Amino acid sequence: MRNPIPFFFRVPSLSRRIAWRVGLGVVSLIFVLFAILCVVLWKPEARTIYRDTADDAAQAIDRRGATLVLDPARLPQRLREAPETAWLAAVDDAGHTLTWGKLPPEYRPVVAMLPLLSDSDLRSPDPRLAATLVVAERDWGRLRIIVGGVPEEGVIGLFAPLFYFVGLWMALPVAIVILLLVPWIVRRGLRGIGEVAEQARGVDMNRRSRHLDAAAVPSELKPLIDAFNQALDRIWDAAESRDRFLGNAAHELRLPIAIVRARASALSAGHAKTSLLSDIVRLENISEQLLDLQRIDRGLVANDTLDLVQVCREVGEDIAPLLVKAGYAFSFDAPAQPVYVSGDVGALQRVVMNLLQNAMTHGGGAGGIELSVSADARISVSDAGPGIAEEEYPQIFSPFYRLNPSAQGSGLGLHLAREVVTRHRGSIRVSRSSQGGARFCVQLPLLRPPARGA
Repeated sequence: MRNPIPFFFRVPSLSRRIAWRVGLGVVSLIFVLFAILCVVLWKPEARTIYRDTADDAAQAIDRRGATLVLDPARLPQRLREAPETAWLAAVDDAGHTLTWGKLPPEYRPVVAMLPLLSDSDLRSPDPRLAATLVVAERDWGRLRIIVGGVPEEGVIGLFAPLFYFVGLWMALPVAIVILLLVPWIVRRGLRGIGEVAEQARGVDMNRRSRHLDAAAVPSELKPLIDAFNQALDRIWDAAESRDRFLGNAAHELRLPIAIVRARASALSAGHAKTSLLSDIVRLENISEQLLDLQRIDRGLVANDTLDLVQVCREVGEDIAPLLVKAGYAFSFDAPAQPVYVSGDVGALQRVVMNLLQNAMTHGGGAGGIELSVSADARISVSDAGPGIAEEEYPQIFSPFYRLNPSAQGSGLGLHLAREVVTRHRGSIRVSRSSQGGARFCVQLPLLRPPARGA
């Protein structure tokens, strides 16, 4: 089992990489523009007052009946420490007004206009005229208050309101929206890559099928998809040439094998004749399985409803004499009722024949060979031979793989059997039998019994 790669060692996905680079780039640009705006608007001679000062001053004002009352002890310390210059004016929704400190004459007309104004930052090089107007919500109503005469000093005093209005309420929300929106836009733009990946996973290298859709991906990736499709064409052409060669070779082998069988049948009975006939049957089975694969790929095989018990019984009856002559005790076990599957009777019979021949070749020449069919459409062939080591299980179905290079066989039988079973939507596996030898199981999709009279 492969160990998972830690998160911090994983290569980030293309969409995530693009999204973060674009998003951070745009956010960085926003803050650079914000900094440039601050520099452009910076006027060292301009003075301003923090909004917090005005908000705190509003909390020191209360209304008693029809009068606004100020509690000087609750005023911000900055106002209390500058009684000569600090001032404020307030008005409520009912038009009640209140003033404190030395209100500049320039602002006296403004007091009457306060109900018409909203939050404002009033800057001036004259410390008396620098002021801030805020609208405060109180339990008894809305209060508008303008505070001045105590401007902040230095750059921070100038940039704080600018950061509050432009940075906090404009730049920051835009940056957050961009960081959330850009990844979604990028993933949506690259969604076609996932669709093409699904198409690639469904490509069968042995049979010509649909090409990958180059129109589904961005134009930058189209050359890669086109090159992949061209590689698929070359692979499919090679597979078709291989299949034609194997099919032609299998057809050509039929006549020589038939001639060899006729001559072998004329030999005197004995171990040599039995061994030779067994090898001939194996050659016949392999050549027919090669043709089976071609016929299945081209859709030329039958897809009939078959009784798996009858299919295996006929194969067992055909090969039983050879097994007995080779020194084995053969047994067949199956349910009394039919077990129905869908497929080609000849192809499935040759798969069973292949497994029985394999058991005869590697069973050690003694003991029993068992063929069984279960009610869930599983075929089992087991022997009492030396068996197969578990580390060899993944390789034994590979083409031309042989456990013992010096033993008989071409290394194609099990591979062809697996290909035929796979094309019947089934599976084949190997394990250890109860006798200590090998046990091959073929699982096929079970069909419901056909209706009576059908």
